[in-house]
Amino acid sequence: MGAHALLSPSSASRWLNCTAAPHLEANMPDVSSDFAVEGTLAHAYCAKKLKTFLGLPTELEDKEIAELSDYYTGEMNEYTDTYASIVIEKYNAALALTPDAQLLVETRLDFSEHIPYSFGTADAIIIADGTMEVIDFKYGKGVKVSAVGNPQMQIYALGAYDKFNFEYRIERVRMTIVQPRIDNLSEYEITALDLLRWTKDTLTPKAQEAFSGKGTQNPGEWCRFCKVKCRCRALSEQSLNTALSESNPQLLAPDELADILPKLDTIKLWIAGIEDYALHTALSGTIIPGWKVVEGRSTRKITNPSAVSDALTSAGIARDTIYKPQELLAITELERLVGRKQFAALCAQWISKPQGKPTLVPNTDKRQAINTVEDDFADIH
Repeated sequence: MGAHALLSPSSASRWLNCTAAPHLEANMPDVSSDFAVEGTLAHAYCAKKLKTFLGLPTELEDKEIAELSDYYTGEMNEYTDTYASIVIEKYNAALALTPDAQLLVETRLDFSEHIPYSFGTADAIIIADGTMEVIDFKYGKGVKVSAVGNPQMQIYALGAYDKFNFEYRIERVRMTIVQPRIDNLSEYEITALDLLRWTKDTLTPKAQEAFSGKGTQNPGEWCRFCKVKCRCRALSEQSLNTALSESNPQLLAPDELADILPKLDTIKLWIAGIEDYALHTALSGTIIPGWKVVEGRSTRKITNPSAVSDALTSAGIARDTIYKPQELLAITELERLVGRKQFAALCAQWISKPQGKPTLVPNTDKRQAINTVEDDFADIH
């Protein structure tokens, strides 16, 4: 296996925190998904739109777009337009300050001076005197990605700084994540000196430890995309210890809840991983003592609707009693047909959004707190 795959920037949040992870995952196969292919296509559209703006050839993007055309949706054009507009706006702002500023698309970067045998490709880089900007497009909508302290973005910024700091006077680095499907535009800016200090104090030592194969297992929220989370003994022990270590087994105090809540997401990851791993282990023929694989419940399906309809109507059943009334697709599916903005322009007046179910989140969450029972009675004396 190549060393690049061992310490990739995209998994940096994991190997910076759990330096044992890269070697534990090394022999696990990469599993692609429709979501990943959809993201690849969206990235190709992003690159094509920026290259077209710059007057650059787009043969590679055109080929990829043609090969993955089955994954195209109306909303993809809208969201990639949003990304391209943001990048171009930022580029024009840089040109106003630095006439020879550059916009670079799909740029290969080398990180091997800091991370053994590592390199990658940045979606967009804007090089200018004073502030350099690295912009990353995220098409996913399952997890909101922040640029603040994001190690993948800082690694890309480091590679760009190494490559261009001799041509431009780069004093600050801005990292931007554009995640248009959930209206997420996240920016984070640090000085070039702070970036280099982080590299020396944190990145390089952790990368060397992770590459050496002598890393330490350290479970946490970064386990989400780990390929071996279902088999990780450290994650298993942490999850079980959390469940068993409370001082009062009958009643939990609020302070104890505050300690447990941050660990729940990691525990849920472990539980889901264990269930999936156990099922696949059993299906492969390995016996798990006390357990067996059975056929789960299933729902009956009609394989030939026309034949069933004809049979029932021939038996004297009225046709309008065997069919459901016509109904609209779900809102998300309708948005896919015409794009999110156009759907809103056409139909916003007929769309309502009821109040969401109360959800407990950390105080750092930006959403406004709703009234609790205590707040409702605060003004009563």
